[in-house]
Amino acid sequence: MFKKQAWVQISQRQRISPFPNYFSMECITKEMRQVIGYAYQEIITFYQKNIGHFFIAEPDYQKVGQGILSKIITQPEIFAKFTKIIKTLGRTFIKFTKQCNRPKYLRKLSSSQLAGLVREYEQLYKKLYAFYFPAFAQENFLQPYLKKYLFKKTNDESKSNHYWNVLTMAFSAMVNRQELKAALAVAVKISQNKKWLGYFKAKDVGKIVQSVERDKKLFQSIKKHERNFFWLTRDYDDPVLTFEDFIKRLKAHLASNPSFKLKRLLTEEQKVKIQQRQITKTLKVDKKTARLFQTMREAIDNKELRKAVVSQTLYYFDAVLLEIARRLNLTLNQVRHFKVSEIKYALSKGKDFSKILSDSIKLSAWFSKKGKTVVYSGRPAEKYFKQFVKIDRSVNELVGMSAAPGLARGPAKIVINPDAFYKVRKGDIIVTVQVTPVFSTVIALSAGIVCDGGSGITSHPATLAREAGIPCIIGAKYATKILKDGDLIEVDANKGVVRKINK
Repeated sequence: MFKKQAWVQISQRQRISPFPNYFSMECITKEMRQVIGYAYQEIITFYQKNIGHFFIAEPDYQKVGQGILSKIITQPEIFAKFTKIIKTLGRTFIKFTKQCNRPKYLRKLSSSQLAGLVREYEQLYKKLYAFYFPAFAQENFLQPYLKKYLFKKTNDESKSNHYWNVLTMAFSAMVNRQELKAALAVAVKISQNKKWLGYFKAKDVGKIVQSVERDKKLFQSIKKHERNFFWLTRDYDDPVLTFEDFIKRLKAHLASNPSFKLKRLLTEEQKVKIQQRQITKTLKVDKKTARLFQTMREAIDNKELRKAVVSQTLYYFDAVLLEIARRLNLTLNQVRHFKVSEIKYALSKGKDFSKILSDSIKLSAWFSKKGKTVVYSGRPAEKYFKQFVKIDRSVNELVGMSAAPGLARGPAKIVINPDAFYKVRKGDIIVTVQVTPVFSTVIALSAGIVCDGGSGITSHPATLAREAGIPCIIGAKYATKILKDGDLIEVDANKGVVRKINK
């Protein structure tokens, strides 16, 4: 089935399923061409117990990446334009899924109508992703292009890495930081109101919630914050934040001088803007290249905006998938391993897909080409998986890509899912498939991050690590399989190298 050629593993992700990710793969083999003039020929994705491995043929990866880079150089404002389009498409997409989030209404729909909602979700998803994926496709090409420029200017790797980090810092894309600033602003208002502050002195969170709910003005203020950021931890398969979660966060903020913290965050952001101007002036960066650094920041914004939209739509659309699961006597995870066409068939025919879907969850290969996907499970999937995923457990050094510069040493802690967060202590190095916003609490403790996946500085690991000010290496491929808890490792994110250190 697959051509004998070199393949690039572009990313890995945990806690994901084919829905909606196979839509993404179809989109970048078809719809993306209509937006940017380029599309990948074919993509192979393996899903193994909700961990995804994504591969693109090396020649195709290079052709598309270089082609989009050439367009960006001549049209540096392209991501700013795409972001405006994503905002418009996003509003339509969220509105549609909100209307779907009505379990009683969904129960009244026919099987055909229910399947039609899934098809409509797919269409809206692909429209939006067509304007996002050019940012994904270019980052591993624009990044070295700009880094090479800085190195020529400085002839110093350490300085050029530092300048790169500053010039591509996009605080607007740091969603955890934006939530923190907004929460601190609410906390400042509470601290200035004796009655409101009194509510939060209660030890029992339930009592605080009850008091807040009786106070219309305060309730509306916190409820607005919840509506703006409830999706923050969702990603593909994680839970959202509740009103009670935000009450707990506000209680913690009120105990630690929220006014001072907010001022410090705003000062830091202003300081970086000044540094960006100073670096540009000191290095005499030409206008064309200075605009490309801005383009990179806009690409990061583009990606985070897309993520905000998709996280919300997935949350709202779960109601539809749960209704399908109810009718077919399946789990939600099983339904997420259907193709759209299979959902319609299963609902109309009543065929039992539980065995097929369970096999797909265990291991399946999804081959996308020209907007269509063929799925393999069982022995064929095992054969292809062994062909693509090869792990050398004897190595003492892993090479990836720097997502946030710096150097750190510490014990490795393998953390795939939130249920392993308890293992992380101050100074540990988090080793995972890919960090997402739900990792924020343990990132604050860690000295560095190593990810098997990640696709550049627009990825979650890059944004979260830079926000925390710690080194991060992405694309280490199989660090979670090669390293063990307690291994003393060095993370050299200036060079993109992870080394085991002999104790």
